[in-house]
Amino acid sequence: MSRIGTLPRDAWPPEFATAMERMTSPGREPLALFTAVAQSPRAWERFTAASMAGPSPLSMRDREVVIDRTAARTGNEYEWGIHTKVFAKKAELTPEQVRSTYDGAADDGNWSEHDAALIAAVDALLANHRLSDAEFARLGAQFDTAQILEIVQLIAFYHGIALIVGALDLQPEAGMPRFPDHQGEDRP
Repeated sequence: MSRIGTLPRDAWPPEFATAMERMTSPGREPLALFTAVAQSPRAWERFTAASMAGPSPLSMRDREVVIDRTAARTGNEYEWGIHTKVFAKKAELTPEQVRSTYDGAADDGNWSEHDAALIAAVDALLANHRLSDAEFARLGAQFDTAQILEIVQLIAFYHGIALIVGALDLQPEAGMPRFPDHQGEDRP
């Protein structure tokens, strides 16, 4: 649940119902994030307009490294849990790499130089709101312009989701992993 509740199924506008059919696995309920934001048609429209769904110049693995690290660094346990449970295996992330997205470092031995450039970019942008020339060069050695723009936009989008999740105090979805230091604990 969230501080503002969620949009009840019987109040779903047709376009939202169609989106939930497309975005939700059969037999599962839509994410609380979606039904909370959808209480305002304008907020839902803006949320989906900024979405990073669809074709990407990045591989699934690259996207998941960026998303998982951004979620971890912004304290977004809600999104980190969803992505590490649903997409980590498909993205070929090892359990050690998943853990490293939470508390590791670009140079902790879990990452290739390609992956490490992503981790370092997320860390730099979230800490400093910019990339130094050296940080940009490291990213540019691995990725082209379209990919770099996608990486920056992913970081910005998932940082924004962290703000929404934090403001609404969304609890992790049922059955999703918690941050490693919260395993087996109820959230305060």
